[in-house]
Amino acid sequence: MAEYKDLKARLDQGDTIIHDAAVSTELHSMGVPMDFVAWSGPSNYTHPSSIIQMHERQINSGADIITTNTWSTLRPTLERAGYGDFVREINARAVHLAQEARQRASVDRSIYVAGSLSSNITGRDPRTGEMGFQAFSSTPGVSAEELRDHYGEVTSIMAEAGVDFFIVEAMGRDNEARIIQAEAAKETGLPVWVGFNAHVGSNNSVMLGGQQNPTHVAEGKKYPGARNLRDDMTLSEAIREVIPVGPDVISIFHSRIENANRAVEVAIKEWSGPLMAYPDAGATDSLIKWRDLTKSNEESIEEYIDAAQNWVNQGVQIVGTCCGFGTEYIKPLREAIPAKV
Repeated sequence: MAEYKDLKARLDQGDTIIHDAAVSTELHSMGVPMDFVAWSGPSNYTHPSSIIQMHERQINSGADIITTNTWSTLRPTLERAGYGDFVREINARAVHLAQEARQRASVDRSIYVAGSLSSNITGRDPRTGEMGFQAFSSTPGVSAEELRDHYGEVTSIMAEAGVDFFIVEAMGRDNEARIIQAEAAKETGLPVWVGFNAHVGSNNSVMLGGQQNPTHVAEGKKYPGARNLRDDMTLSEAIREVIPVGPDVISIFHSRIENANRAVEVAIKEWSGPLMAYPDAGATDSLIKWRDLTKSNEESIEEYIDAAQNWVNQGVQIVGTCCGFGTEYIKPLREAIPAKV
């Protein structure tokens, strides 16, 4: 049976670990419908067999870590999608489906189940008034206290269901929400890995969050509960703010490869513990109902492998992929990267 202490021991001795490919990207490719508000979250309830098969694909592609399909399963999101009565069922089932896939995969290595925590709280964009998935990165539309309650709810459900550890996959520039997520996960007693996305700013500094429209949130109408977001935080500042929470791993994710390259350099300077990198393809099909399989990513598998090799050479121990990169990007990793950094 896989236990986190064994994964921790592998990290301590310098082993390289393979993280899975993008969960929802793989579900897209399998024809699982995406909910406009809750994206892939409800599929734990509506398409459980596909969830198991998706995780098995990840394992058979070489992943040592599989992440639960809980990137969009917080109560505010599920309530707006019409699944408010299924918050416990959807989050617990996500863990159980991953565990079942682990049991069925029959591979000769340990597989670990990571509980995904994200910033996808579908709310109202204070600039446009937009409701729905595309508004989530601007503001969660809830107070910090409410946010703590929502994350406390899902982390306790997933911990009880048996997740091995948590990965905070918080996108955007809201470092306060990222810290709240990490603290809620730590309160369960389980280890926490914390992720950051980043971009290179106009002054060549590596900034927290993705490249966004320069319209400042403060310039728009403010809705009740909306918090002021700091949009000029460097990645260095963000990492330093999170370190006191006590993460086991810092990761760079949901960033294009060229931005991830720079972000890894920053993370190495700010963090002495294990590092993870899992970039995205910048694909826009993550916002639609079906993945367009006729479209190719700008980054080829070979370009991704080159980047992963470079990260490992710099000391990154865990590599995987995010939105737009499917399991075909994971399959070559084991032969391409050394067993140890």
